[in-house]
Amino acid sequence: MQKIFLAAVLAIAISFTADAQKKIETPLPPPELPRDNVTNKITYEEVVDVQGKLSDELYQKILAWFKMYYKNPGEVIRENDSIGKSVMGKPRFRISNPPDKEGTRSDGGLVQYTITIAAKDGRFKYTLTDFNWKGNSYYACEKWYDTALPSHTTAMDEYLRQTDNYAKTTIADLKNSITNEKQVKDKNDW
Repeated sequence: MQKIFLAAVLAIAISFTADAQKKIETPLPPPELPRDNVTNKITYEEVVDVQGKLSDELYQKILAWFKMYYKNPGEVIRENDSIGKSVMGKPRFRISNPPDKEGTRSDGGLVQYTITIAAKDGRFKYTLTDFNWKGNSYYACEKWYDTALPSHTTAMDEYLRQTDNYAKTTIADLKNSITNEKQVKDKNDW
């Protein structure tokens, strides 16, 4: 009787172990990045109020932000309109493939995008758009959503997450730099 009971307990334990090994983590769905209603391109856009600031001052802050945020602003900035108070650039950032079984991430390539920032009295507007995966030809990042494409892989969901995180980090830094006053150190206060 004890042998039958022990065999039954052992069989149940083995079945639970087999079920636990069968459970595979389901991948997270791709994030829904903001899209332009007309072009359907991934687009981050906002008008930010900055009370009491003239367009000239905001334009100078925008230009200073480009020079501080990007490692090579001379390569990034493509248009610098001091009369229209706007700056347009085409920066790039690196993405990585999802981690392999050992947790190692490999290079997934570069993503280039267009950033345009314009100033008017009391406000500025930023637009991040035209995200594309750098390669031999133009590959719009919106294609990462198309699971019917033969070239689609699950890594593309991770690319979308990284693109969204990068854009949100860039926007937060931009807004912080433009809207907050830098404290000027008084050399006579010692």
